[in-house]
Amino acid sequence: MDFKKLSDFMDHLTSWRIPGCACKVYHKGEVVFEYSSGYADMENGIRLDPDNHRMFMYSISKIVTCVTALTLWEEGKYELTDPVSKFIPEWKNVTVKERDGEGNESIVPARREITIRDLFTMTSGLDYNCESPALKAAREKYAPHCPTVEIMAALAGDPMFLHPGERWCYGLSHDVLGAIVEVITGKKLGEVAKERIFDPLGLKKTAYGLDERYRGEMAVQYSFNDAADRIERPDYQENWAIFGDEYHSGGAGVVSTVSEMAYLMSVLAAKGKLPDGRRIIASRTIDMMRAPMLTKEQETGMDWSHLPGYSYGLGVRTMKDPAKGGSSGPCGEFGWTGAAGGFALIDPDNELSMFYAHHMLNNQEWYVAPRLRNILYSCIDD
Repeated sequence: MDFKKLSDFMDHLTSWRIPGCACKVYHKGEVVFEYSSGYADMENGIRLDPDNHRMFMYSISKIVTCVTALTLWEEGKYELTDPVSKFIPEWKNVTVKERDGEGNESIVPARREITIRDLFTMTSGLDYNCESPALKAAREKYAPHCPTVEIMAALAGDPMFLHPGERWCYGLSHDVLGAIVEVITGKKLGEVAKERIFDPLGLKKTAYGLDERYRGEMAVQYSFNDAADRIERPDYQENWAIFGDEYHSGGAGVVSTVSEMAYLMSVLAAKGKLPDGRRIIASRTIDMMRAPMLTKEQETGMDWSHLPGYSYGLGVRTMKDPAKGGSSGPCGEFGWTGAAGGFALIDPDNELSMFYAHHMLNNQEWYVAPRLRNILYSCIDD
């Protein structure tokens, strides 16, 4: 294995428009590549440390939340076919905002109830409108705490973007799933993840939400200004998806380091098995998680430029057609990305995983993500 192409690419990124990045690759349970380039704080010349600099993981959180929720499924706590209203009654009679051919809108009853499977697969009909009336009112009512279940119960009062099952739509589905984890267990989502994932893996710097005691360990969260073609350092150094100090966002709430997320991805590449033989999840559950779950019609919603060849499983992209995707990786390679630049690739068939991250909104994933994947597979060619 020769990873020079990968380190060269990372150096290219930090000379281009990325402030700092770090990456770790595992193969058959061993670290085979670890590299960082650039800065956690450009202005003060502080280099990015993959072991110690914390970052907002944003949608990488979805992988964590879905694995956590699936451990409950393994215990028979719910079925994928269960309606969401079984756990949060407010979701019993939801509505949808329909649009006719001329753009006129009307509010109609949903054709059916949302199921837990719909939440996992992003086919619930929910979008990412965090300023919808009922959600906004609930955030104001419960501020500054915004407990997860109460906020997600209130969200049911807003019309959805699509009918359940209509097609894939990126949105707040996994936040609702996180609330269901809290209802089932009677604990906060972060507590459940800590017990079932973080503690068994020894992840000491990973949590839902940011404990202010560790604010000084955060890498600066930059933003890229397309119009000005420059990196900017916003005054706002928060995660917009964390609505309050009691809100554990299943879709975007995790804070962690590159090294700790890389280790988690390596365990998922080992189908849930730790090096000492313990398990956090069953191998067959990982196979179910990465199985393509969408119909052809539902897949039409997955039209992002960096996702050709992929379908969607239980909370993750999953490679369905490598030729279409322009990938030398196999079917069943899975993972996701994060709004500030996280990229997870998990390949159980080759016992291979990669976790890469930078900490910049407007993350340029359209450019970075497919290149990281393709460079990785060229580097491991024996």
